Amino acid sequence: MTSDLSNLQAATPYASSETVTGANGEGLHISHIGQACLSTHSHTLELNSVLHVPQLSQHLLSMYQLCKDNNCRCIVDEFSVCIQDKVTNKVLYQGLSNQAVYPLPLLKPPKTNPAVFLGQKINDSLWHCRLGHPTNSVLQVALSKSAITSSCNSPSKTCTACLQGKFTKLPFPVMASKSFVPLEVIHTDVWGPSPTKSIEGYSYYVSFIDECTRYTWIFPMNNKAAVFEIFVQFHAYIQNYFSATVKVLQSDGGGEYVSTRFQNFLTTKGIVHQKSCPYTPEQNGLAERKNRHLVETAVTLLQKASLSSKFWFHACATSTYLVNRLPTSVLKMHSPFEVLYKSPPTLDHLRVFGCACYPSLKPYRTNKLDPKTTMCIFLGYAAQYKGYICYAISDNKLIVSRHVLFDESVFPSTYGLSSSSFSPTVSSASIPVSLAPPTTFSHPPFIPIPFPHISSSHPSVTQSDFQQLGDLGPIGGNSASRSASSLLLSESHPDVTSSQVPDLQHVSVVSSNTHPMQTRSKSGIFKKKVFSAVVHEDVKEPQSFSIAARSSQWRQAMTEEMDALIKQHTWTLVPLPSHKNLVGCKWIYKVKRNPDGSVARYKARLVAKGFSQEAGLDYYETFSPVVKPTTVRLMLSLAATKGWKLKQLDVKNAFLHGFLDEEVYMSQPQGFIDKDHPDFVCKLERSLYGLKQAPRAWNARFSSFLLSLGFTSSYVDPSLYVKRDGPSLVVLLLYVDDIILSGDDDVHVQSVISQLTREFDMKDLGVLHYFLGLQIEYQPQRLFVHQSKYIRDLLHKVHMFDSKPCTTPCHPNQKLLNRGSPPFHDPGLYRSIIGALQYLTFTRPDIAYSVNQVCQFMHSPLDSHFVAVKRILRYLKGSLHLGLCFQPGNLDIRAYTDADWAGDPNDRRSTTGFVVFLGDNPISWSSKKQHTVSRSSTEAEYRAMATTTAEVVWIQQLLQDLSLSPSTTPLLHCDNISAMALATNPILHSKAKHIEIDCHFVRERVQQGTIMLQFVNSSEQFADILTKGLCFPLFSSHCNNLMLANAQHKIEGEC
Repeated sequence: MTSDLSNLQAATPYASSETVTGANGEGLHISHIGQACLSTHSHTLELNSVLHVPQLSQHLLSMYQLCKDNNCRCIVDEFSVCIQDKVTNKVLYQGLSNQAVYPLPLLKPPKTNPAVFLGQKINDSLWHCRLGHPTNSVLQVALSKSAITSSCNSPSKTCTACLQGKFTKLPFPVMASKSFVPLEVIHTDVWGPSPTKSIEGYSYYVSFIDECTRYTWIFPMNNKAAVFEIFVQFHAYIQNYFSATVKVLQSDGGGEYVSTRFQNFLTTKGIVHQKSCPYTPEQNGLAERKNRHLVETAVTLLQKASLSSKFWFHACATSTYLVNRLPTSVLKMHSPFEVLYKSPPTLDHLRVFGCACYPSLKPYRTNKLDPKTTMCIFLGYAAQYKGYICYAISDNKLIVSRHVLFDESVFPSTYGLSSSSFSPTVSSASIPVSLAPPTTFSHPPFIPIPFPHISSSHPSVTQSDFQQLGDLGPIGGNSASRSASSLLLSESHPDVTSSQVPDLQHVSVVSSNTHPMQTRSKSGIFKKKVFSAVVHEDVKEPQSFSIAARSSQWRQAMTEEMDALIKQHTWTLVPLPSHKNLVGCKWIYKVKRNPDGSVARYKARLVAKGFSQEAGLDYYETFSPVVKPTTVRLMLSLAATKGWKLKQLDVKNAFLHGFLDEEVYMSQPQGFIDKDHPDFVCKLERSLYGLKQAPRAWNARFSSFLLSLGFTSSYVDPSLYVKRDGPSLVVLLLYVDDIILSGDDDVHVQSVISQLTREFDMKDLGVLHYFLGLQIEYQPQRLFVHQSKYIRDLLHKVHMFDSKPCTTPCHPNQKLLNRGSPPFHDPGLYRSIIGALQYLTFTRPDIAYSVNQVCQFMHSPLDSHFVAVKRILRYLKGSLHLGLCFQPGNLDIRAYTDADWAGDPNDRRSTTGFVVFLGDNPISWSSKKQHTVSRSSTEAEYRAMATTTAEVVWIQQLLQDLSLSPSTTPLLHCDNISAMALATNPILHSKAKHIEIDCHFVRERVQQGTIMLQFVNSSEQFADILTKGLCFPLFSSHCNNLMLANAQHKIEGEC
C-alpha cells in the first residue's frame, strides 16, 4: 500500500467500498489499485494489486504478495532481510533492519522525454518566430553559427502555434511489467472484416493471447455479435483445463467489448478490463502485432499454395498452429507451446499447407470399382480428431481423416479445379510421398465448440478460386476493427462434432447426389405431406394498435371492450392535478381458441401500465389469494366420488367490478380519445387490468358479496368458499375471474348462479370442460383430466412437435451437474419452457421429479440442462394424451413418502417426494429438494415424513371446511424402518439432536393418533417416481399406480 499515486503504474479507481483498518481502528479509504516496481542493483521486483491509500503515513509492503508476484523467498532475521529467487537462488536484494522494520527502495515510473517538438519552453521567442518555429536546439545552433547573440526570455513560455501545427502522439514506453503467471493476463482483438468470406461464410476472427506465454487462440465469426459468447466459453475452458484464473483482460474500446452483458460478466468474475484509448491501437499493441503476424503468415501460405482468398481462415488457423510451436526471442527462444505445456512440441506430423494429399475414401464409395482415394488439398490440422483437414476438389467436401498420404512437391490448385486435369505419375522413387502419418499429434486440449453447418447456401468453390491468385486482395484489413459471431476453436481449424461426422469426417460444401438411382425428387416430382386432416386458421395477434385498427374483427373487439368500460362507469374525465402521477395504458389483443384449436372469439383488453405507479401514492396493498392446485384436484375428486355436476362461470371484465380506494389517473385509451376534452385524463373509479391493486380490489369485492350470500371462506385456502343451507352443500372455487361451482343440490347451485349473474356481468359456460388449461372429459364412472392441448401448444412453441418420442422423462438415476458443460445460449428460452413445464405438473406427477431437477438451474442453465429439458418434451410428445383419472370411492386419506438421500451431487442434499390419495384418486404430490444436508438416510426420510404429514393435516382441515371427514385415520406409508421408529420411539431421540424441532411434528401427530404409519416395500413405494429417475418398466408401473391413463378417444363415425 502506498500514499503516493505516482508510485503506481496502470492505476485504476478502486471499485469496492472496502477500507484499510489502522491501528487506532479507523477505516482508511482506498482510492486506486495498480502496479509498482521495486528497484535493486541487479533486479527489478514487480508488485501487482498495489493499493493507493492517501491517508497512509508510510508505504507498506506485504512479504506474501512480494514472494507471490516475483517467485522468490524472503529470509528475515532481527538484523537484515534477504530476497532470493526460488529457481536460481540468486540474491535479488539485501538490506538491514531499521527500528524493527525493513526499508526497501521504491522505483517510480520513469518519465520519458518527448522525441519530437511538443511545445517546449522557448528561449528566444522572437528568433523562434523568425526562423519558422524550430526546436530550441536547432535555434541555438543556427544563431551560434551566424554569430548572432540573443538573450533568453525570462520566464520562458509555451508556443501555442507550435502545439497547433506540430502536435503528435506522445511516445509509448516499453512495457514496464509483464505477467509471470500463465493465463493471468489475456490480450484480445478482433480482425476483419475480410474482403472475401471464407468457404464456411466467416468474415472475422477474434484472437486471445496470453501475455505470459504468448500462446494464441483464434475463433472465426460471421459477425461481431458473438465475441461475448466466445469469451464466456474460452473463460470456462481456461478455468476447467488449466485451473487458471483470468485477472486482467486487455482490449480496445470496441462495442463488442464494452457491451452491458460483457461488462457484467467481467464484473461477476472479478476480471479487470483494461481498454485502450480511442484511436490509440498502440495501447493494445500485443494483440495488434500478433494479428499482423498471423495474417502475414496466412497470406504467405496462400501465395505459396496458389489458393484463393476464400481459404483465408484455414490459412490463419494454420498460421496460429505453427506460430504457437515456433521459438520466439520474446520467450528466450522457447515456443509458446513449450512455455504453456512445459514440454517441447512434436513437429514430425507437419506438412506443407496447400500441398496434394490423398485421404482414404473407401468407406464412402458406393461402387466397388470406384477409386479408394483422390487428390485433395491439405488445409491444416484437425485438433479434435488428431487428423488432417483435406479439401476434395471434385466433390467440394471438407474431409477430416488420419489416413492421409502427402505429396508435398505438388500443389493441386495451380492446375485448376478438377483433379482429373492433372494426373502425375506417382512412383515412390521419383516423388517424395509421405507413406506413414505419425501416430500422435501434439494438439493441446480443445474447446468443444460446434462446427458451423455448411450447406449449398454458402458460397461454393469455383474454378476461379484456384487460379494463380491474381484476384487475391489484401487480407490484412484493419485489425483494430471490431467483430463477433459464431464460435469455433482457434487453435487449429473449424471443429467437427461427432454427431455430424463418422470415423472419416467430411462436411459438404455443395450437396450433390451422384447415385445412379432415379428418384421422384430428381425428376422434379414433389408431393406435399399432409399431417393433419384439420387445418385451423392461422390468426396472428397484433402487437400494436395501428396494426389492429386495420382489421374489422379487432376494431369490433375494442369497441365491445370500451362499451363494457363505459357501462361499468370505470372512469370520469377530469383535468390532471399538478401533484398527481399519470399512468399510461395500452391495448392487448388475444385470440381465444376452443379446445380443438379453432378460433372462439377475438378479445381486446385495455390494460393500465401499472409499472409507472408509485407505492404510497396511487397504490398500497397488492396481495390477492389464488386457489391452490391441490384444492382444484380435491374438488374434482369429490365431484367424481359424489356425482356432483361441475359448473363454470366467467366474469366479464372482472377487475372492473373492484372499487379503488386510491386516486389513480390514467391517460385516455388510444383510438377513443374524447373530441371535446382531448387534454383530459381518466380518473379511475373502478379497478382496471394492469393496476397493481386491481386483483386485490376485485377479490375484496367478490368475497364481500359471497359472504353476504351466506358463504364462508375456507381457513386453509381463502379461494375456496362453502355454503351450507340445511343438508345441501354448495362449493365455489375462484381463480381471478374464472369460477367453478358445484354441490350436492342442483337447485341451490342454480340459485347461486342467478344471484351472481344479477350482481356481476357473468357468462354461464355450462358444464365444466376447459379450465386454466385443464381439459375435463366425462366418461362412464370417472372424470378424465388432462392437458393435451397445453402440451401441443408448448411443443409447437419450441418447435419440437415432430421430435422423436422417448419412454421416460429422464434417464435412470440421472443427476444434473452445475459444471462440465458450456452455458446455454438463451437463458430466457430455458426459463420460459421450465415455467410451462411447472404448470404442466398440475395433472402430470410423472414429470414432477424431472421438472424439479431442471428448475434448480434457472439462474445459470448449461447446455446439458437444456438437453434434459428436451428429453422431457420428447417424453410429453409420446404421452400427449396422458392424464389423471378420478373415480368414485371413499374419502380415506393415504399418503406415500420417500426420500433420495444425498441424491444431489452438487450439494449432497436429499430429495423429498410424496403423493397423497383421497380414496383412489391422487390429489397432492411434490418432488422437492430438502433445505439442509441430512447426515443419514434415516434423517432424510424423517424430514420427508414431516413434510408429508403437514400436507395431510392441511388436507384434513380442507375437508373439515367442507363438512366432510374421512372414515378412517390417515395412513402414511414409508419404506424406512428407522425413520418410522424415530417417529414413534422417543428413546432414539438422542441420535437426532441436530434435527430441527419442527421435524418432530410427525411424532406428535402419531402420538395423538391423528395419523398412522405403515411400512411398505420399496417396490410398492408409489412416491419412488418423485425422487429419482427410473427405468421404463418400473416407471410405467408407478404411472399406473398414480392413476395416469390415456383418454378413450372415439373414432370419427363410431356409433
